[in-house]
Amino acid sequence: MHTMPRSARSTMTFALHVLLLTLVLAVPCAEARSGGPAGKPRVRSLSPRLAAARDLGPAPAEAPTTVLVSLALRGRTALERFLQDVQDPTSPRYHRYLEQRRFVAHHAPTVKQEQAVIAYLEQHGFRITYRATNRLLVGAEGSVAATEQAFGARLHDVVVGGEVRRAALEEPTVPADLADYVVGILGLGDAGDMKSHLKPHPASRQAPGDACCAFGPPELARFYDSATGYDGRGQTIAIVGLYAWSPADVSAFDRLFGLPPLPAGSTQICTGSSARAAGCAYSPGLSAEVSLDVEYAHATAPRAKIINYMAASPTYGDFAVLYNTVVAGGGRRAARSARGSAGWVVTTSFGTCESTVPDAWLATYDNILANANAIGQSWFAASGDYGSRDCNDVPSVDFPASSPHVVGVGGTTPMCDNPATCDRYGYETAWSGSGGGRSKFFARPAFQHGCGVPEGSHRLVPDVALASDPLPGIFYRHAGAWHVTGGTSAAAPQWAGFFAQLNQRASQRGLRAGRDSGGDGAGNPAARLYALCGSDVFHDVLEGDNGDYQATPGYDMTTGLGSVDVSSLLTQY
Repeated sequence: MHTMPRSARSTMTFALHVLLLTLVLAVPCAEARSGGPAGKPRVRSLSPRLAAARDLGPAPAEAPTTVLVSLALRGRTALERFLQDVQDPTSPRYHRYLEQRRFVAHHAPTVKQEQAVIAYLEQHGFRITYRATNRLLVGAEGSVAATEQAFGARLHDVVVGGEVRRAALEEPTVPADLADYVVGILGLGDAGDMKSHLKPHPASRQAPGDACCAFGPPELARFYDSATGYDGRGQTIAIVGLYAWSPADVSAFDRLFGLPPLPAGSTQICTGSSARAAGCAYSPGLSAEVSLDVEYAHATAPRAKIINYMAASPTYGDFAVLYNTVVAGGGRRAARSARGSAGWVVTTSFGTCESTVPDAWLATYDNILANANAIGQSWFAASGDYGSRDCNDVPSVDFPASSPHVVGVGGTTPMCDNPATCDRYGYETAWSGSGGGRSKFFARPAFQHGCGVPEGSHRLVPDVALASDPLPGIFYRHAGAWHVTGGTSAAAPQWAGFFAQLNQRASQRGLRAGRDSGGDGAGNPAARLYALCGSDVFHDVLEGDNGDYQATPGYDMTTGLGSVDVSSLLTQY
């Protein structure tokens, strides 16, 4: 593995990146110090979308409410330094990930802080419904009257985006002694939900072979050189999203393409309070995303165990609980080994426009994702399917792909030299729908520099790419029929599968054996991926655009570093 020596310049550069990242992620707590009633600080918890909401009047005082209080990590600067070192081959901490219990001991909110939040909620008549094992979240149920009294914000029914929602008219307040470690009071003004990134082909009901030239697993394996001899054995891929897959669909997909059945231990886990939660059910109309995800994660790593973690609903609150369960445990059926979820590869095809999400939510999610990286988890997220304008017809990016603790996966339009066989790599252009651009919330991570990365202080999206254009699209099985689809959600689960192969190879070669660490995974692989820019690991995409941004040599905000040659990735990573 090629490594670069450290220098004073790189150390200073990293320190600046950590300072910027820490300042950005501290925004909700810092803004909490603006004054509220009786001198109580306000915490920035409401969606910018509420500024255009139509007020329908006060909510009934006795109506039920649900809140999720988010607590801040401790030692955030030290944590970001650790996350840098753990990816630096010259550091003695290289790939020495934390066990979850050590992460909690060093970086989680303290027991005293969590208990103070619980006591405050109970004092105002709330019933505690959720406590996170890493103490980052406290969920509670109460009434409108109790919520208004506890947080000094009037709750009204409003119309936003054509939907009736209940929201606070002003940012909530907390007592001064809680303000230093409360990130936000979540659930008082979300004004949005998580959505999938799936783009069906206009001719959506086809059987493989009916028409040229949609891709299936064999064509993709030849195109991206992913028939490496590794199959993900001994690894776990977690799918993070909504709804259940149909075992019959997965079995039919496997039979057609000659894949083995899902390995023992593959399962589906509801992270809601009830297994009957809507987000945890199978739906012919809504489960298409998870059908695609499981089939292509399985196709790229056929011996990796796959676990589908489902949110109870698409709300931001239920997704926060979902993320945290994948990272820290606590799900209803989330039986864990001694190492828990350390070292897992995680893929998610659900996201939302970053600029519509309350700052407190973004900081909350990213705290959880930093925990994930610290224990060796690698997260891959679809970058969105609306090009450079993820919402509101202005340049914007999709979250969680915009998090610096996630690898954002964009999209390409693949072309075969010989469409009849597609027996090797041809070429690719940037797909017009590939989500990309500049984050308005997250600071530029230290790994994102050089190789064509433009100057600036904010996180850029995406990092990498893969075939996503619904024309030609890829085949998948759903609701008893064959379909053709595209979208960056077709790309993220395949990248997860590639890293399951990579982790298997590293484990078999003893590259991470015998370490006093939380897991044997790659953690956040972005630093190494950017170091490989310009090598034959990547197919540099040079043509096409996603609206505001053009494909260019090196990094660009359409396809990131480019698509991948998997065999080269495994040998050079």
